[in-house]
Amino acid sequence: QILGCRAASRPHASAADAGAASASMRAAILLAHAVHATTQGCLEWSAVNATWFGDEHDGPAQPYCLHKRCLVALNGCAVWWRTVSDDVIPPIPELAIPLPDDDRRGACRGPTRVTGHLGIADDENFGRCTTSDKIFDNGGGFEILQARRHAPPSIDCGDRRRLKARWEALLATLTDEDYALVEAATTRPIRNVTAAFVNKASACDFAGFLSSSRLFVHALNGEGLHALRAVLAERLRDLRLTKYASGSILDEWFEHGVLIRPYTNDQDVYDLLKVVAGEPSVPAPPYDWAERRITSVENDPQGRAHVDSFASVVKVWLFDDVGADAGPLHVVRGSHRHTVDRLAWEHARANGREALIEPSF
Repeated sequence: QILGCRAASRPHASAADAGAASASMRAAILLAHAVHATTQGCLEWSAVNATWFGDEHDGPAQPYCLHKRCLVALNGCAVWWRTVSDDVIPPIPELAIPLPDDDRRGACRGPTRVTGHLGIADDENFGRCTTSDKIFDNGGGFEILQARRHAPPSIDCGDRRRLKARWEALLATLTDEDYALVEAATTRPIRNVTAAFVNKASACDFAGFLSSSRLFVHALNGEGLHALRAVLAERLRDLRLTKYASGSILDEWFEHGVLIRPYTNDQDVYDLLKVVAGEPSVPAPPYDWAERRITSVENDPQGRAHVDSFASVVKVWLFDDVGADAGPLHVVRGSHRHTVDRLAWEHARANGREALIEPSF
């Protein structure tokens, strides 16, 4: 969806409150599509050299060192510090880099430039930046080290023939109407684009196209490859959803891409997730709710309408006693669907500089 947040008066719900909520609690469960993924193979440790990483606004450069070793950026990758504002949910943008020898942690630094560890695994440290002088538990208010590959990787991406066969099988789910939609949005002959891609794509190209990353960087994106990938993701999401669920709730999810429901306990969330997750099973309650205490930040990009991703992942918000006058969140209903105008917008953003450094459009 196209969505945005206004942080000045955003409410929160604590884990304890959520677990003990009564039927009279005025709260709502809100679900929306989002994604997060990580970039691998862009860094290595060195006891001799260090890369001084700048930020997206050409601010102070700083290396990342630990135990007498420093991170070095590998050829083919751009690596930089990026500010994570307080109201980013989930708190880990897709470009966050796992440390070379620890895929449960990334690199972060606080406002005073003291470096630390960022939790990126699915455990109690997820989204937490821990430095020697402070622990940032709110999922933001610090900077993370992230990367974008701009040259073929030196890692093994798998068997090209198998990846190509999977790519061809998935593209076979697209209809003539889907191809016509992409051509109308991009004004490009998209079947010629796919033919050019499949003839020259490496194993890593196929793996990148098939990954959950919001943006797969490729020269053919300007010809419509990203737009095709976005439509394919939407169709595959629909197929997964109808495989595991049916009924009025799923119909509403299909049409609007967002559900708002009263909350009494975690069973309410579980019942919805079984419908909208597109998975054979989902984690059962109780759930560990993360409290967010949000303060307004000047020029916060999360306050503007944006798209987190085209991929099928679910976000859940629990708002405690919030009215429309608080304005904590706005969602454009139906914007998870690619109309011609919506897809043309996606195509344009995917080929701009902002797409290379931001986790959202």
